[in-house]
Order: sequence, then structure tokens, then C-alpha cells
Amino acid sequence: MRSTGETIIMLITIMIVMAMGNFVAQTQAQDTLSFRNCYPGCIDRCAIEKQLPKLLLCPFTCILTCLAPPTSNIPPSHSQIILAKKIDHTDYFCKLSCATHHCASLSSLRNPNVDKVGDCVDSCSNKCSNKN
Repeated sequence: MRSTGETIIMLITIMIVMAMGNFVAQTQAQDTLSFRNCYPGCIDRCAIEKQLPKLLLCPFTCILTCLAPPTSNIPPSHSQIILAKKIDHTDYFCKLSCATHHCASLSSLRNPNVDKVGDCVDSCSNKCSNKN
């Protein structure tokens, strides 16, 4: 049988893991929404502002612009900051690499394919989250 102290530590650990899982799910949902809201307007602005040959880079530029690194409103501890920055940056660059490689080609100025690009970026988020 376990002692009371071991049981309490186990319960606290379970609660922390559950809370962290909730924050990850909320962050991923916010990332998806913000990307899908940002991308169409970015493509439109880029098409108006740019000229050839930079005009051809609009899908790539907008993926880079709209796939912003994650932020949090919760003030973390010092050790959490160091670990989170490392994970956030690794996850961000993984998503950025995947999205530019697989998703930018799905979009053009005439047909931005916001839903397809958004689904593609979501799949990159899932792939990268599984790696980290």
C-alpha cells in the first residue's frame, strides 16, 4: 500500500499534467483560428502591395507572417520559461518548415485556398506536436 504522501504527490502530478494538456489544446485551437483569420487578408494585402517577382512569394510570406510563435497570458516560473522557450521555438520552426514545404504550394494569388492551407498547417501542427 502507498503512503498518504505518495498518494498526494501522485494526485498533484496528475492534476499538473491535466492542466498542461488543457493549455496545449487551447493554444492549438487559438493558433488555428488566428492563422485562418490572418491568412486571407495577408494574401490580399500582399497582392496589392507587391510587384513581380516578389508577388510570387506572397503565399510563403503570408505563412511566415500568420504562423506566429505561440504566446501565453499565464506568467510562468523561471525554469518553465527556459523550457517553454526551447519547446516553443522548436515547435514553431518545425511548423514553419512543414508549412512552407507542404502548404505554400497549395495557394496562389488567384486562389488562396485558405481552407486547404489551414488544414495543411493544422496537420503540420499535429506532426510537430507529436515530435516534441
